[in-house]
This record gives sequence, structure tokens and C-alpha cells, in this order.
Amino acid sequence: MDLLPSTRTRYVLLFICLLAVVALVEALAKTVAGWGNFGFAVTLWACFGVAYGWLLIEPMVRALLLKRKVAGTGRQHRVRRIGAAVAKGSGVAFPRFYVYESSKFDVMVSGIGKGVTILVSDRAAQMDDEMLESVLAHEFGHIRLRHALIRLTMYGSLLSLAIIGHSTAAIAVPANFFVLWTMRQMEFAADRDAARMVGAGRMRTALAHVGAVLGDIPAWQSAFSTHPTFRARVARLKDPATLNKHEPGGTK
Repeated sequence: MDLLPSTRTRYVLLFICLLAVVALVEALAKTVAGWGNFGFAVTLWACFGVAYGWLLIEPMVRALLLKRKVAGTGRQHRVRRIGAAVAKGSGVAFPRFYVYESSKFDVMVSGIGKGVTILVSDRAAQMDDEMLESVLAHEFGHIRLRHALIRLTMYGSLLSLAIIGHSTAAIAVPANFFVLWTMRQMEFAADRDAARMVGAGRMRTALAHVGAVLGDIPAWQSAFSTHPTFRARVARLKDPATLNKHEPGGTK
């Protein structure tokens, strides 16, 4: 998105910010709240409260920041129409859709529960109906499999572990790589979920198209990325065993 740095910079910032947050929480637990007493517990739960609170208000903050870039009503209606068809097939409650003007290609889910919003850049909204439906099906896969809640739990657990373990780097560094690996598995899972809705062939075509637009990263960089390479994602959808894999956490 226009409000964020480039993709590669975003990965570096994710790692640095994670270390900074863990270091800050650890410092607060030591110098302000004490260590292992009631104040420590208050600090720990305050961290969870901030994380959950931000998750709830983040869609509203993002929408306000992008409001000045709202796209034309015709494009908004078209995306909502296609999204409504995907929602019906996925069994997921119809979320809010927001199309904003941007020359960058971007589609993403923000928030959880009733606060879920799917943000679509104007350039992404220009895809044909089948391609857009496939891309939105992937985002609905994230919603149906409750990936936002899983990510929140992972980061909350990492903060707790860093405090309780009385160590920052020794825990945060390997844990960060585990979180990135888990997020890549979520992308594969959302692809599989979407393939069951729109078909594996259409999903592979959509991923290849998005990969051509955004460009792919070298395989070695994927270990530092929240997303697998598009090559790997397309290859996964060619494997029947992968397509038949059960996805935990899905709604009925």
C-alpha cells in the first residue's frame, strides 16, 4: 500500500519493530513494574490489551487514512458485487470493502470479527471479473481460517515469552523466523481454500498474474518474507495431495 514502505523494506521493519517492542516491554517489566510481582502481571496484560485494542481500531484508522483516496462509486459497486458472490460461496459473513485510488497493486484483509475490511487498490480493482474473484477468494480464505486471530496470538505469545524468559534477542530472533514461516503457511492455506471455491486452475492463473505484476523474490529471500514466492504458490496448487489437505480453523 502507498502508506507503507516497499515490500522488502517492510520485512526489515517488521523484524526491527518486533525486537524494539519486545525490548521495550522487557524494560518496562524490569524498571517500572518490577519483576514477577503484581505490577509485572499488570504490564503483561496491558501488552495484550494494547494488541487487541489496536486490532479492533486498526481498520478504522486505515480507512480514515485512505478516505481521501476513495475510488469512484462504479468501481466500489463492482468490487462489492464480486465480493458478495465470493462471500456466499465461502460461508463467511459479508465484510466491508474499500477501494482506494493507487497505482500500486494491493489487496489485503484488515481486522477481525465484525471489523473485517477488505482493502483493494484501484489498480487491483481493474482486473477482469474472474481474476478479481480469485484474488478476493484468497482474502476470504484468510477470514474463514481466522488467520488474523492466529497472528495476534502468535505475537502476544512472543511478547509473553520474551518477558518470562528474561531474554530479548535469544527468544525474539528465532521466534520471529517461526512467525514468518507460519505466516507463509497461512498464505498457502488461503490459496488452497480459494482453489476449492474458484478452482485450482483459475487460482494458479490469478497467482501467476499477480506475480507478474508485482515481481517475484529469489527463493533464499522467502525465509525473511511473510509471503512465499509466487512460483512456490503456483506449484503447490498443482499437487492434488496439497489441494486435498484439511485446513484447521475453518468455519462451518
